[in-house]
Amino acid sequence: MSATYIHTKRKPGMAQLIMRGLGVLYFVALGLAILYLWLFTQDRYVCSAEFKISRQESSGMEMGMVQLALPGLSDSGSMDSQITIGFIDSADLLLELEREFNLIGHYTSPRKDFVFRLKPDASLEDRLEYYRNRISAHFDKDTGMTVVSVDTFDPKLSEQITAALLKKAEEFVNKINREIAGKQLDFVHGEVERAEKQVQDVNVELLALQNKHNFITPDEAITANLKVVEGMRIQYLQAETELSGLLRDSPNSPRIETLRSRIRSLNEVIDVESAKLSGPEKDRLNQLLVQFKQLQLKLEFALRLRSGAELLLEKNRTDTVARSRFFTVIQHPFVPEEPAIPRRPYVTASLIVVGLFAFWILSAISRSLFER
Repeated sequence: MSATYIHTKRKPGMAQLIMRGLGVLYFVALGLAILYLWLFTQDRYVCSAEFKISRQESSGMEMGMVQLALPGLSDSGSMDSQITIGFIDSADLLLELEREFNLIGHYTSPRKDFVFRLKPDASLEDRLEYYRNRISAHFDKDTGMTVVSVDTFDPKLSEQITAALLKKAEEFVNKINREIAGKQLDFVHGEVERAEKQVQDVNVELLALQNKHNFITPDEAITANLKVVEGMRIQYLQAETELSGLLRDSPNSPRIETLRSRIRSLNEVIDVESAKLSGPEKDRLNQLLVQFKQLQLKLEFALRLRSGAELLLEKNRTDTVARSRFFTVIQHPFVPEEPAIPRRPYVTASLIVVGLFAFWILSAISRSLFER
């Protein structure tokens, strides 16, 4: 029986031997990974903090319309948080933190943990990518807060970097407030100054016109001139009437020449004064009246522009205060007492379970391939 059994038992083939060898290597690699996890992996301490950026909008109705038209952009705090997250993730800030806290020296210090440490000869791009994996921020839609987390090999350093990030983020938000408010106010101030200069220029033109022609308003000058011309015409008619009577009743009267001379003088004065009222020349009163009315309209328009610019300036000041961003720290950073990474028991159990499951699958595949 035993001889027959030994004779019929098949020897393992080359493919089966290869699969067995690969299986042994797989479990050796799994064991080495677990050994590295427990003996060489450096403890990492995670410090986190939370802050909120809020804005007081000027009008509830306005916000309601924004929410209906742009529902994805209705939360101004969310947009401000995303901008702040971009600032935290920026190369400028990370390089500033690198210089301030000597991140290169810190992250390259674990000699034995060559897998999770920063390479001593890492390039700028590699360093930034490494920092972004260790220093990050994300927005929590459920709470409306921004969470900052810092992962280092030293608990005190994690707390210090987190505190520095909060301070720099608050300075960044305040800088945004100042820059936006400053640009808006500068623009409106420029409009007010432009309107004020326009008012001053029109006033200068009005004064020059009045001083040149010696009047306050052309209306008064025209009225006075018309009265003078009208009075002279009455005198002219009276003189002509008197002259006609003398020529009829006393043709030899010596007053006849006097009246004729007076009539000629009145006629000349009337022509001169009448010419002042109208004519194609620029110094005629009707021409001056048109210029004066045009300047008055320009002055009225400039005054309205100045009033509108001043009202816009006051409204802009009020809106600037109403739309200011408020940076509030909800959770301050603290020095972690226990390492958060790596979670050795969890990772070990996961590696064993995944390794056994993968080995079972490979064994099933090998049997189905080589036992045909």
